[in-house]
Amino acid sequence: MSGNLPVPWWKNGVTSHSKNWQIWCSPCGGDALQYLMQLDEEGEEYFLLFSGSSQSHLTSALWSGHDTLHTLCPAHDCCEAVQVTLCRARPGRPPAGDPLVSVVAVSEQRFNFVQDLAFDMAQFLVSTAGRPDGLEGALLLDECQIPLEECERLDESLSLALRHLDLPDGWNLLGTHLRNKPQETLVHFAARRGLKRVAVWLLLQPGAPEALRLTNRQGATPASVAQLRSHRDLHQLLTK
Repeated sequence: MSGNLPVPWWKNGVTSHSKNWQIWCSPCGGDALQYLMQLDEEGEEYFLLFSGSSQSHLTSALWSGHDTLHTLCPAHDCCEAVQVTLCRARPGRPPAGDPLVSVVAVSEQRFNFVQDLAFDMAQFLVSTAGRPDGLEGALLLDECQIPLEECERLDESLSLALRHLDLPDGWNLLGTHLRNKPQETLVHFAARRGLKRVAVWLLLQPGAPEALRLTNRQGATPASVAQLRSHRDLHQLLTK
């Protein structure tokens, strides 16, 4: 942010004091951000206002030491540059007729929400719903031995991206036209990889009951795929 100090944003331990430096984060959010500044008075509170084209977010910023503010990057609905305003709130003085709390803007800076792998993957998966052979390419993952830790990380990041994705109007797990024809659905995809968080999100979407009953070309339902892959918790979820 610009202000009386050089632009002192940190991200993941990296700092820059260039006025042209652009800080960035994935639309999934969650990154820890830090801001260095002088503490003017005790009792002041600080907030960050992220203003985008269709969404705005207000986050609190907590002090760490005497000169560092910490906050978490909010999730956003798209990749774009937004305006971030650092706001300071201080108690008023009722006897003097002041408001109980006064809020002033301290500084502003541009902030970029940029595309990342989880966001790309979420967009791709949503676009395949109901398309013949839409997920056939994803079956190539079966040939890869992905470590359990990586699958868990994928489950967390992908489910977060899906939750904050702006879905098309009328979007359905089986596409715009419900099909009873055997096909590989997104629920099958989650069952194959053991993506329980992703499956929880999918089960809340339109078309979930039909997708649970639908078999793929091998005659397997999502639950039977999870059972075959020994994903016990996911199998229980899909058979409730």
